[in-house]
Amino acid sequence: MQNHFKWKIFISSMALSVTMASVSLAAPSLVSGVAFFVNGDPVTLIELYRMQQREKISQDVAVDRLINERLHEEEIKKRRLSVNDLEVEDEIQRVAKQNKTTPEKVRQYVEGNGGSWATYKEDIKKEVLKRKLYQSITQESLRTVDDKEVREYYNANQREFLIPQSIDAIKFYSKDSAAIERLIQSGGKVVAGNVKQENEVLQTAALNPQIVLSFVQGKVGGFTPIFPIGEDYVTFLIKGKHNPVLLPYESARNIALQKIMQHKENYVIYEYFEKLRSNAKVNIVRLN
Repeated sequence: MQNHFKWKIFISSMALSVTMASVSLAAPSLVSGVAFFVNGDPVTLIELYRMQQREKISQDVAVDRLINERLHEEEIKKRRLSVNDLEVEDEIQRVAKQNKTTPEKVRQYVEGNGGSWATYKEDIKKEVLKRKLYQSITQESLRTVDDKEVREYYNANQREFLIPQSIDAIKFYSKDSAAIERLIQSGGKVVAGNVKQENEVLQTAALNPQIVLSFVQGKVGGFTPIFPIGEDYVTFLIKGKHNPVLLPYESARNIALQKIMQHKENYVIYEYFEKLRSNAKVNIVRLN
């Protein structure tokens, strides 16, 4: 789930906006017709037509996807989930950063290919809402995982809970967060003049637990996330990890719980919506 917002998102969003502009011309007689109802909520013929044209899929597959869309929308309303403009902008920024570009260039690409920026942003909003919905569903499932299952996972996967007692690292820091971001994106090749660096040997026992996790999960040769420390933005290039010891169960329990849910996440969401599908009332009116 969690990551899934690459170039294909704004390419598909751009294609959607172009399709929507042309559909009204290609099939004006479909605009007011209702194809079917999902739990009393209408799905129009034009929505069905757009889905088929946009995804290049058969009518049956389009019907199935639209039913799923309506069930997602129903759950989002039921859980009172929402996304504000700032969250949409943050997501666009994240997408751009993942693709090593800027939001301005994303917009130029969308509009330069005949797409609608407003439609693209609306699609981003839907994706963020969907992610919030999935998180809500999986959080509910966390409550059903008992301590016995967590302990069994911990005992069977102890290599995942080894933490180094010491870490060799290069500390990069600057008051300019953008310079640190560019450093990480370049893999350490672009070091701005306002970025300082120091070799350090870190003792994990003396570190904040959250920072320790970043080092444990990070790969040798990779960078940690950026930490705001004092007036500086700091990242560490991990050079080596030494003398691993097993993290006690009490300290590792939450990590084990999250790992269990990561393994279960797709199944939990699939099972949840399959149950909704089996209980949904779908009434077909007409499909052409």
